[in-house]
Amino acid sequence: MRKFIIVFTIILFSCDNMKKNKQTDIDPNELEYVDLIGEFSRKDLSHILYNSWFDKNYESYIVDEESADKIKEYITRDLKIKVIMGTWCSDSRENVPSFFKLMDYLNFKKRNIDLIGLDLNKENPNGDEKTYEIINVPTFIFYKENIEINRIVEITLESFEKDILKILDGSGYENAYYGFLKGCFKKFKRNCFITKKCSTSIKNFGYACKRN
Repeated sequence: MRKFIIVFTIILFSCDNMKKNKQTDIDPNELEYVDLIGEFSRKDLSHILYNSWFDKNYESYIVDEESADKIKEYITRDLKIKVIMGTWCSDSRENVPSFFKLMDYLNFKKRNIDLIGLDLNKENPNGDEKTYEIINVPTFIFYKENIEINRIVEITLESFEKDILKILDGSGYENAYYGFLKGCFKKFKRNCFITKKCSTSIKNFGYACKRN
């Protein structure tokens, strides 16, 4: 898949209720800001357009070493993480650098982390928002043997260290949106459907449900 860069004239800082902005055809030399859309690398975040917030939040994050050390015993060769984010998004700007600070402490293999950028509408030309059924960014998806085992959606419940530990040790983890969907099924049972065509298991998402 190719890397796509989409231009925005306005940068908003809420990840849930973003107003839709139209793409503009502007000479790249005149751009004040561009977002990373599609597949990109961590190195891209060191660009001058992004390193101000990335470096600041990376340096300010303090790793919980006690919890992080417990994670190490659960790191296997087949553990992979996919990060879907928006470089326009305040939550992504805060949490993605923190995530990488932890990954660096763990010496987690760089090749086992994939980065994907979405635009202000939480979409990209590759349709990754549908492929990975994204509702909010950032989303951190954890895989073992290429099978998703769980995900962190938008925010951590306690911290990256403690949330990831619960995901990997099998003690049980329900992301920040889990309760909405669980409560909907409990209330409406079969007269309930998941909005926005979410077909993944209940534990991964928290979409609101409606009566048929």
